[in-house]
Amino acid sequence: MNELSRFKADYIEYLLFNYTFKSRITVWLLNYIKTQPELLSKIHFVKHVIKGHDTLEISTSGSHNLGIKLSSKHLSLKNSNEIFHQIVDAKKSVDIKVHFAQDQEQDSRQEDILVKQLLHSPQYSKYLSDIYSLQLSPYKEQLIIDFLKDNIDLSLRLNDRDLFYHFSHLLNTFKLRSLNSSTKG
Repeated sequence: MNELSRFKADYIEYLLFNYTFKSRITVWLLNYIKTQPELLSKIHFVKHVIKGHDTLEISTSGSHNLGIKLSSKHLSLKNSNEIFHQIVDAKKSVDIKVHFAQDQEQDSRQEDILVKQLLHSPQYSKYLSDIYSLQLSPYKEQLIIDFLKDNIDLSLRLNDRDLFYHFSHLLNTFKLRSLNSSTKG
């Protein structure tokens, strides 16, 4: 299991331990996914549903959303056992959107997994919009920027063009986010 898959499995474990879900299917599915490295590599947690992506939406108690919903271009299933089979048998990537209770404060572990996915996923560019919805302290944002700068330097020393572009793209996006938030205030 690679590092990103371990992060995802740990986050799933955290969700299962700290939240009650509206649907038993969600619990079954999360327990199954966390033990399957191939499935872990195909899922991506998101803060907002991305149009055109296959998306599994799951809800904690207190949320006003359906218990579980799977949406794709050709399929929409709601509160159905068939969702379990569709995810387990999936050959393509699936985003997972967790709907938390409306009165709940921001979940910092969700922010952490979103950042880790951006830093470690080869498909990071599909999820750049998550950067603008992160609620990071100035200190944490600076840590991420420093991490990106260090890894840009490392990628140059290793002559790794793909990593250089990945980290440079993320750094520029984080800087733009920081610039945008400072002009709003």
